[in-house]
Amino acid sequence: MTKIVPKKNLISTLKEASDVFKACAKKSKILAALAWNPEMVYEFFQKKESVLPSPTYSIDKKEISSLLELLKALEPKIQGEHPMLAWLRRTLESYQQGLSLLIEIETDRFFEISTQMYGNSKTKLFKGETTNLDLSRAISHRISVCSLNDIGESFIQKSAIEFAVSLEERIKKRIPTIPLKVEVTDIIASKVVAGMNRVKLRKDARFSELELDALWNHEVESHCLTAHNGNRHPHCDFLSAGGPRTTMTQEGLAVFYEVYAHTMSQLRFLSLCNRVEAVSLVENGASFIDLYRWYKDRTDSPLEAFFNTQRIFRGAKLSGGGPFTKDVVYLPGLLSVYNFLKFAVKNQNRLLVETLVCGRMSLEDVSTLAWLRTHGIIEPPHFIPDWLKNWEGLLSFFSLTAVFDGLDLSNVQDYLDEQMLHDWDVST
Repeated sequence: MTKIVPKKNLISTLKEASDVFKACAKKSKILAALAWNPEMVYEFFQKKESVLPSPTYSIDKKEISSLLELLKALEPKIQGEHPMLAWLRRTLESYQQGLSLLIEIETDRFFEISTQMYGNSKTKLFKGETTNLDLSRAISHRISVCSLNDIGESFIQKSAIEFAVSLEERIKKRIPTIPLKVEVTDIIASKVVAGMNRVKLRKDARFSELELDALWNHEVESHCLTAHNGNRHPHCDFLSAGGPRTTMTQEGLAVFYEVYAHTMSQLRFLSLCNRVEAVSLVENGASFIDLYRWYKDRTDSPLEAFFNTQRIFRGAKLSGGGPFTKDVVYLPGLLSVYNFLKFAVKNQNRLLVETLVCGRMSLEDVSTLAWLRTHGIIEPPHFIPDWLKNWEGLLSFFSLTAVFDGLDLSNVQDYLDEQMLHDWDVST
C-alpha cells in the first residue's frame, strides 16, 4: 500500500534528489569517459593489426569521489515506504555503480560492475532459463534461414556529411521540432551517437537510405525525444538522463521502434546479435586481437571490425576476460518493451504507455511515474513518437499478436508444405 505523504514533501524531496542526480549525470557520462582517442585506430593498422591498442582514459577520481559523497549524503533523505522513494533509491544506486565503474577502468572489478549495470551474455531473461546469448543465437539463427542475398535495403551509401544534411532536413520538418544539432566527428566508435541536444555521426562511416529511417527512429524519435521530455519536468528534470539503469529500457524502446516501423534490416539485427556473441567471447577469454579477427570475418571492412571490437573493450582490459557489457542490452530490452506494451495495450492503459516516453526511465519505474503524473508532479510528454500518435494502429497490432500467440499453430508448416509446395518448386 502506498504510504500517504504530503505532496509538498514529495516535491521537495524529488527536487533535492534531482539536483544531485543531474550533477552526477553531467560529470559521469560513461560512454564519453570510455571513448578512445581517434589515433588508436591508425596506430592499430600501422602495426599490421597485431599489437594491442593502448587507450588512455582521463578520469578525475577526486571529482568522482565528491559525487559519491553527495549521493551518500542523499541516502537518508530518501528512506521510506513510498514508491517514489524506492524509485529514487534505485536511481541513486545506479549512479553509484556508474561512478564506481569509471574508477575501476581496466581492472577485474570493471567487468563485475558492468554486469551489475547491464547484465552480461549469461544473464537470464525474466528470471527464467533463457539467457541473453540464447536469445541472440535464436534470432541470428532465424535470420540466417533467409537469404541475405535477397535483402532489398538500399545499397547506395551516403557519406557522413551527406547523411548529416538529410538528417538536418528531417529534423527541421518535424512538428513540434526537437532542438538538435547534427555533428560529424571522428571521436566515436559507433556510427551514430545521440545525446539530448546533439546527434554525432562518425566521419568515416557510410549510410544507406534505410539506415536514415532506422537511425531517425532509434536516435531522434526515441533517445533524443525521451531526453527532451525528461528535461521538461520542473521537479525532476534529471529524467533527461535517468541514470545507467535506464539503458536497457531506452535501447529496447529504440529497437522496438525500428522493428515496428519496418526499418530494421536483417544486417542490423545480425549486428545486434553479434554484439552479444562478442561479449560472450571476451568473457571466455578472447583478447582484443582475437575479437577483431572474429569481427573481420563478419563485416565488410577492417575499419568496421575495429570499431565493433572497440565497443566491447571500452574501459576493459584488452587481454580479455572482462568486457564492457553494455552491448548485451538491446535484445532483452526489445523483448521487455514489447511485452510491456502488449500488457499495457491489452489493458487499454494509454496513460501507462505515454508515461514510458515522459523521460529516460526503466520499465520498473513506469507505474510510479504514472502515479506522479496523475498527481500533477510530472508533466505529460510534450514530444510524442509517431508509433504512439497512432494509438489505433498500436491497438490493432498488439491485438493481433495477442491472438496469434494464443493459437496452436504447430501444424502450420506441414499444412503449407502440403497445400502450396507439394507440386511446385517455387524457388525456380
